[in-house]
Amino acid sequence: MSWFQLILVISGLAGLPTLWAQEAWVRQTDLATGQIYDTPVIGTGGAYTAPVRVNETGSLYQLFARGTAWDTNIYLLDTKIIGAYNPLATLSITSEDSYVRGDLAAGTYVRRTRADRPFSIDLHVSGLVNGSASTAERSVYFAVHGRNYDPLTYSALDQPRYLQHECNVENGDVHLGPAYHELTSPTMSTGCGEQCYTIVRYAGYQVPDTILVEPTIEIWPVPTAAVTTVTSAKVFIDRIPTVVLTLKHLYPDSRTYAQIYAGRAALGTVGTVIEGTERRYGRHYNPDQVDEPTNVPQDVAISMEDLSTYAAADGAYTLEVITETPFFNRAPERLLSVTFEVDRVISSRGQLSTAEKTSP
Repeated sequence: MSWFQLILVISGLAGLPTLWAQEAWVRQTDLATGQIYDTPVIGTGGAYTAPVRVNETGSLYQLFARGTAWDTNIYLLDTKIIGAYNPLATLSITSEDSYVRGDLAAGTYVRRTRADRPFSIDLHVSGLVNGSASTAERSVYFAVHGRNYDPLTYSALDQPRYLQHECNVENGDVHLGPAYHELTSPTMSTGCGEQCYTIVRYAGYQVPDTILVEPTIEIWPVPTAAVTTVTSAKVFIDRIPTVVLTLKHLYPDSRTYAQIYAGRAALGTVGTVIEGTERRYGRHYNPDQVDEPTNVPQDVAISMEDLSTYAAADGAYTLEVITETPFFNRAPERLLSVTFEVDRVISSRGQLSTAEKTSP
C-alpha cells in the first residue's frame, strides 16, 4: 500500500502554550505487525504524515500530550484507527435463464437473456472513504457498454463496444431493475449482442486505474418462424405440397417443434407433433448429451413433405410452431399459427364433372 496522510484535528492542543504542544506526539501502531512509531507534534496541530505506510489491516493512531509545570501526567487526547484505501465491489446480474459461465467469485462471468425479457442488476460497493474530498477515495467508476454481435454468425469478433451509461458510485447498495437491453438494434426484439458492466477503482496512492469486476449479459433475439406454401384461409383440394419451415434465432436453451390439430387456432391446444420438426438445444433438453451444448442461437430450415397424412379428413386445420425456453417457466410460446382448409370433395366433384363431359 502507499503512504497515507492523516489530518488530525488536535482540539486538545489548540490555544495551549507552545511548550505543551512541543511535548505532544502521535503514536502509530501497525495493527498487522504490532510495531510502534512515535512522531513529535510541533505547534498546536495541523497536518500529520504517518512515518510508515498503512497496510490493509490498518494502523492505530493515538495523540498523547504531557502536562506542564507541576503536571507531569501523560494524557491520551484522541484515538483513530485508519485502514488503507481499499474499495471492494460486487455486481450480480439476475436473469430468468440460470445459465452462467466464467468466474462468479471474481466478477468476470457471463449470463444471458432474450431480447424481450427483463433482468436486474445488484451492485454493492464498500471500502471507500465517505465524505473524502478525493474522488478516488470517495467513489468508484461505473460504466455500461454495449456491443452488437454479427446477426448471422452471432459473433462478437471485430464488433466495437460503445458507451451506454457512466457514473460514480459511492459506498452502498444499488438495485437496477427490471431492466431491458439498450443495444442499438433495429427493433427491441432483434437485439443481438452484449452489455458489459464495469466497476473501476480510480487511480490513487500509486495504484493505477483497476477494474474490480466486469460481468456481462448476452442478449439473444426473439425467435421467429415462417412457412412456405401454407397461408391462412388457403384451401387444399388435393395433396398438400411440400412445406418449408424456417426457424431463426432459436434460443440456445430451448425445445421447438411444429404441431397440427383439427379446427381453428386456439392458444394452448395440444396437437400432433409433426415428425422431424422437433429441435432441442441446451443441457436441460439434452441431459445425456456428451458434447458441450451450444451457447448461441440456432437457425434451421425443415422440409415437411407429408402434411396430408396429418389432415386425412376434410375440414379446417391449424399448423403451429411452439417453443419452450427458460422464460415464462418454460411454458409453451407460439411462434407461428396458420389455419388452412382441406376440401377434397371439390376435387372429386371436378373429376366427376370432367369424366361426364368426356363420356361417349
